[in-house]
Amino acid sequence: MKKFEFTMRRILDLKNNILEAEKNRLGQLQEKQRKIEALILQLEESMQQISREMLEAQTKGVTVAELIAYNARRANIRMQLEELALRLADAKKSVDHQMQIVVEASREVSKFEKVEERQYEVYREGEKKAETARVEELVLNNVTRRQVV
Repeated sequence: MKKFEFTMRRILDLKNNILEAEKNRLGQLQEKQRKIEALILQLEESMQQISREMLEAQTKGVTVAELIAYNARRANIRMQLEELALRLADAKKSVDHQMQIVVEASREVSKFEKVEERQYEVYREGEKKAETARVEELVLNNVTRRQVV
């Protein structure tokens, strides 16, 4: 009997390629989200550092201009944090959407893998029947030879 060949191999390979591309896209989006989260943490640390510097300066005595400068730096960081919060929300939406795409692509691949398994089982059953028929034929030939002799 000929070697097993999945009839939808090209489609399965295509679906696997699509799945890999979607997984790569998901990884990129997750990396973008992690970078935004890291920036947020950096800015929050900067905000805390500025607040500590401002408190220290106030205990030593500070001018109004210096207080205004500290507050301006803090306001600038707050604006950056607000903008990053919006970007993070968008990034999370993109990651969630891409995750759904990856799940669907995985389902598609799984469907074709199950079809392949079923076809392989049918192939194996046919192979077993063919082998059984060969064995029966050999036995029958041996029995016939013995009867002739």
